[in-house]
Amino acid sequence: MALLEQKLARVDLNLLVSLSVLLKEKNVSRAAERLYLSQSAMSRTLQRLRDLFDDPLFHRSASGIVPTEKAHSIEALLPDLLQKLESILHDDDFSPQTCDKHFSISLPSLTSHAIFLPLVQAINNEAPAVQLSEYSAKMSSNKSLESGFLDFAIHIEKPTDTAFIATSLGKLSLSIFARKSHPLSAQHKVELADCLTYRFLELNVNEDSGAIFTNPIDSILLKQDFKRDIQLKTSQLSILVELLKSSNTLLIAPSFFIHSSTYKEELVSVYQFEQTDSNMVELFLLQHQRTVNSSAHQWLRDKVLQQTL
Repeated sequence: MALLEQKLARVDLNLLVSLSVLLKEKNVSRAAERLYLSQSAMSRTLQRLRDLFDDPLFHRSASGIVPTEKAHSIEALLPDLLQKLESILHDDDFSPQTCDKHFSISLPSLTSHAIFLPLVQAINNEAPAVQLSEYSAKMSSNKSLESGFLDFAIHIEKPTDTAFIATSLGKLSLSIFARKSHPLSAQHKVELADCLTYRFLELNVNEDSGAIFTNPIDSILLKQDFKRDIQLKTSQLSILVELLKSSNTLLIAPSFFIHSSTYKEELVSVYQFEQTDSNMVELFLLQHQRTVNSSAHQWLRDKVLQQTL
């Protein structure tokens, strides 16, 4: 059995445009004028349509041409089909108000409240029919971006492959967080060494086959000859926060983590890293080259940049 693509490859889609005009005008001469064709060329087009559909399609009458039942059945399908072809060929006509596309984005869980929630609110206001899916960051998002599973990824590593576009979202300052009743919260001056006498919690980053990932926090600490004692790694942010609130464990996270209304009443920053380049983590917005010419993707990219820069 021939594949759909093989069947359609034998069809001149311009014939469907001609058929649509013939059905509207019900007159060969007027249809020819609308398509800027001679009457003889229009007649040849009509014959090709008859051969394609194995049907006369029209019968002549005193007032013009009358569609057959076959032509009427095709007429019911043509508007939707031609509209979809128009959308494919003229993506520049994108409008947020009418867009109903589905987009997927991955980002580090510790940044989701500060970045993703405002992004959702901004999109809902401008494009209420858009659908969004959010996924936790992986060690590498390249395969997911390339396959189309992800449209964008916010990541701390910049790909070297030129098939991917990376836009810097700026650098994040880091803090160490604890529950409000933690012993360090009552200490007058807290040094990094004081914090490292306690155990830490950490969010797991999903592994990707063949990916090599070094947590930038460990690199920052290593430069100062320090190393965390990690009690627990979890992929569930809710579990991490509950443990943080009920024990003397600590968490290193972006400084804006505490700004979330969910956490600011129960957690406190006990130590802030100096805001030097060596102590900060740069974030990148990643996308694959396949989305560069998509007006819808460029619109969403601008929305992300507005929420982060």
